[in-house]
Amino acid sequence: MHPVPFRKVIKMKRLLFGLAVIGLLGAAAPKPTPDPAVGKAAYESNCARCHGPTGAGDGLDAKRMSPMPRKLSEGVFKFRTTGSGTPPTDEDLFRTISTGLAGSRMPDFQRLPEEIRWQLVYYVKSLSTAFNDQKPEPVNLGTDPGPKKATVERGKELYGQLGCAACHGTAGRGDGPSAPTLVDNWGRPIRPADLTHGSAYRGGSSVKDIVARMMTGIDGTPMPSYADALSSPEDAWALATYIRSIQEKPNFQRVIEGVKGPAPLPSGPDDPAWGAAPATTLRLSSNLYREGEIQPTSVAGISVQALYNEKEILFRLAWNDPNESRESPPDAAALALIPDRRLKPKIGSLRSWPATPEAPALDLSLWQAIQAPAYEAVLKDFAQAAGAPEGGAVLESKASYAEGQWILLIKRPLAPAIPGGAALSPSRPTLIGVAVWNGGNGEQGRRRANSNWVDLVLK
Repeated sequence: MHPVPFRKVIKMKRLLFGLAVIGLLGAAAPKPTPDPAVGKAAYESNCARCHGPTGAGDGLDAKRMSPMPRKLSEGVFKFRTTGSGTPPTDEDLFRTISTGLAGSRMPDFQRLPEEIRWQLVYYVKSLSTAFNDQKPEPVNLGTDPGPKKATVERGKELYGQLGCAACHGTAGRGDGPSAPTLVDNWGRPIRPADLTHGSAYRGGSSVKDIVARMMTGIDGTPMPSYADALSSPEDAWALATYIRSIQEKPNFQRVIEGVKGPAPLPSGPDDPAWGAAPATTLRLSSNLYREGEIQPTSVAGISVQALYNEKEILFRLAWNDPNESRESPPDAAALALIPDRRLKPKIGSLRSWPATPEAPALDLSLWQAIQAPAYEAVLKDFAQAAGAPEGGAVLESKASYAEGQWILLIKRPLAPAIPGGAALSPSRPTLIGVAVWNGGNGEQGRRRANSNWVDLVLK
């Protein structure tokens, strides 16, 4: 007996599914009958490369991923609406497959027909005995009382009473005193979520999603269920409403917009003049490794603002870092400028630079928490930036760390201060990228978090 080709199965199922929807005149289609052959074909085509052919989390790409792919065969699922230690419902699995998990390598599979996604649900369940041993037990999530001011105040009070700050930090930035000691069920170090980054919530960032996480816990991690600790579902909604209120709204753009500022430029990060400079949020990711397992970074994003006058430009960088590191290896950040846009193809991405020994140099403005001041240099590798290099120019800078966040001001001239440096002008955009090192995570040299290249435009 030969297996049915997956592409042919998809074609037939799409036709049948479309006819079914038309016949129902727009009504929600019922869950299809399990078809193991279709589920297996869909799994092998879309899931096995990461989760492994038997669901053991040992796919070809698994070592290059952080977090590691779920070991489906163990039956431990993080994002559920069911009680701690019980398997998820079919609807829970369908949602994860359909929407993916933000902040991870698990994509959404909206491109697959709905019926095929249901067949994936059935097949995933067949990989673990957990679904045979236990029945899903949905948790009562209560009813949303609405975002009243008193609810937020009550939620903030509960945040303190329940000890949330021990892991997530006072301001929710994942910098609590217990954070460095946490491990998951498999003994791997794990960081508590940065609650201010709602866009990275893997189980969803709505108030209802947060309630589900608190009432069910996140199996496989130190995050427990608070169903017994909360006196009522109303308190769960209050705490979730408070957590929702501290989420910072990112402004993801491919342009950093520098604004003409006062002369002299601001001397501090809280100067009212910064209100005129748009804050661009840049995603950060680990640089590319060619051998071995990926070593994940712990800084996922950075906010960048810029003010300039006739002679200078001042950058304000703000990023969340779960620990302050002023010893070696130190926390650090760099602004990387491409002196000539025509060099971009040879330089490649900031994640891979320098891809070859012949890769062109970059104009780097580097700050390190272990030393002052910052400096600018034209270098061919970040490894050369382990101290003020010969021929570098000193830059004015100021940095502060509080409640899990660094704020850095770094100023440089518009005209090149060193040979081969980048010239900044309102008449043309300049390609810029950002790199961040978290010394407390052992990051130094090539191991860093990087942004993509974006345009710096001076209005």
